[in-house]
Amino acid sequence: MATKGDLYQQARSVDGKDFDDWVQLVQNTLQLNDRGQQCLTLLRQLCVFVSVTKYSRNLAPTLYALLQNVVLEPEQGPPRIRLMASCILRELCPSDNIAVKDFNPPVEESNIPYMLPVLLAQTNGRGRISQLALEIFRWLTETGYEEELCLVALSSLYAICSHKRALEKFSEDHFRALNLQMMGWLKQANCSSAQMPSSSIFSAGGKKQMFPVKEIDGSVSQNLFTLLSIGGYYSSDQLLNIHVFSFLRRWTLVTHMMRVGVAPSPAPDYKDMERSVSCQSRDGFRSTSVTSAFNVAGSLRLQSSLSNPLSSIPNPLPATPLGGTTQQTPMASLVGRARQQLREAVVQYCLRVLDQCERKPPKTAEDDLALACLYESIAILDVQCTVHRGLLSAVFPTCKKMYTRWAQDSAVIPNLLLVMVKFLVRHSDSEVFDMQAPLENIFGRVLGSQFANFSFAFDTVDYLLENQEALCRHSTAIFTRFFPNFLKILAWAPVTYVTEFLQLLPSFISTSTALEVLHSLLDLPCLAAILQIQQLCQDGSTKPVYACCMAAFQDTSNKLLFRHYLRLESGRGDTIDRLGLLHQLLGDLSQHPRVNGAAEITPLLLRCWVWGRVKMPGSGEE
Repeated sequence: MATKGDLYQQARSVDGKDFDDWVQLVQNTLQLNDRGQQCLTLLRQLCVFVSVTKYSRNLAPTLYALLQNVVLEPEQGPPRIRLMASCILRELCPSDNIAVKDFNPPVEESNIPYMLPVLLAQTNGRGRISQLALEIFRWLTETGYEEELCLVALSSLYAICSHKRALEKFSEDHFRALNLQMMGWLKQANCSSAQMPSSSIFSAGGKKQMFPVKEIDGSVSQNLFTLLSIGGYYSSDQLLNIHVFSFLRRWTLVTHMMRVGVAPSPAPDYKDMERSVSCQSRDGFRSTSVTSAFNVAGSLRLQSSLSNPLSSIPNPLPATPLGGTTQQTPMASLVGRARQQLREAVVQYCLRVLDQCERKPPKTAEDDLALACLYESIAILDVQCTVHRGLLSAVFPTCKKMYTRWAQDSAVIPNLLLVMVKFLVRHSDSEVFDMQAPLENIFGRVLGSQFANFSFAFDTVDYLLENQEALCRHSTAIFTRFFPNFLKILAWAPVTYVTEFLQLLPSFISTSTALEVLHSLLDLPCLAAILQIQQLCQDGSTKPVYACCMAAFQDTSNKLLFRHYLRLESGRGDTIDRLGLLHQLLGDLSQHPRVNGAAEITPLLLRCWVWGRVKMPGSGEE
């Protein structure tokens, strides 16, 4: 059976005359009066064709016009066909062939949800985004608009609000009204839910019967509705509640940076707005010269204001109103009160999510929703407490209690522990909290068993880069103590993380660890091979090609030999005296892609080690 990657590769290969013939078929189908399932299928395939390649697809002007007609005119087809036409146009933006430019009358309100994503992709970076933001504000705050339009508008505002020009025309009254609206959506969502619509001929007609929503442990909810509340059929106010929660973290960061006079970072292209958290190999590394790649590592001063949005927030945090003035005008007072009301609603909502997760902690892949909600809630509380230090007294004990309860539970998803550690460490000074124990747990025991978890490895490396200077400044010895564990991430995915480790490597080096780090880098291919054998043994692999290596790994006489490379901390010795035997035992893995990748990056890491060693205090050179 063909995989998703195979299907995408086939779609990329459709070009030239084959693609033109396909475009003509779609065009002929759209010109028919009867647009049924065949039309929908063709539009879906066309959407795949235009989205799987980074190159622009050339469509006939007639097809552009037909797609726009489908989007703008309700009688052109059912909602699913209109939605697919909108997706195709969005993928093709920006383009001079697309004439969806604004919402000047006459425009049918029911058309806006289909038009808005296209206009957003067409407008981004073209100087009209601030006007579009004002239109979105009007749909969100004025009465009389359909909830479906509000949902699309809120998602669109999320996509553009960090653009440096998106909110430049917003006044204090705009922010006050939007904050109050979001506060209402968070607090006033209905705690009852209708059953899913039934197609049975015996279903009762008339008014739908409402039932209380339930908690994730099955008990009846008696409190605030959240996105973890379980119901049968969600109403529009409940969907708005869920959308606002997803919007909170970015909105808080952007509005605070504007209030203290820090310009938001320019947003990337609309289609690339969301930052990917999947670990992708950097294919360009092989074609990069050693000199140019090493120069990346030469800049060891972390640009934390770019990589970490919280680091760009000044401390202490001035409570100036939007617009930069410190004079407390009546309007500024109203804005501040609305901001405080939203802040209180946000904290109440997030603490409610934490309480829901306490009832049934997310421990397996089946708990993805609870895991994502808990992760996002703690991240939102982190931002809120960074912006408003007065919240720490109410929030910190709850997060501390939750971490203490879950820290030693091996079934808890490691990413959850990491986001809790981030929160506790960031605010440890304000709450007189010893951050050493959480750091030792997450980078010792947890990382030692979860280095192959790609999402956790990515989050770990990202955290180390963002906080490299702070961790070194506070003398936590995290880098010099746990670098053997960190190198497991690199050995498991060498090409993926080479650039990041070139920046981290100098922090591993101290007077006491310099020689141990050197040997660890020289033995990086061996570490990659040992980690591969360990994984094969844990998976119960029966591949005959690796049978000898697996037998050697499980042999008790070699236990100390392999334990040296699998150690969690430094200080257990620089190297071993049986390297020849080790190489012989690992011989069957010498051509494994993971081992070859580690071998290819080792010279670059060694050069970085030399540079870091020379720059160390007491090395005798400036």
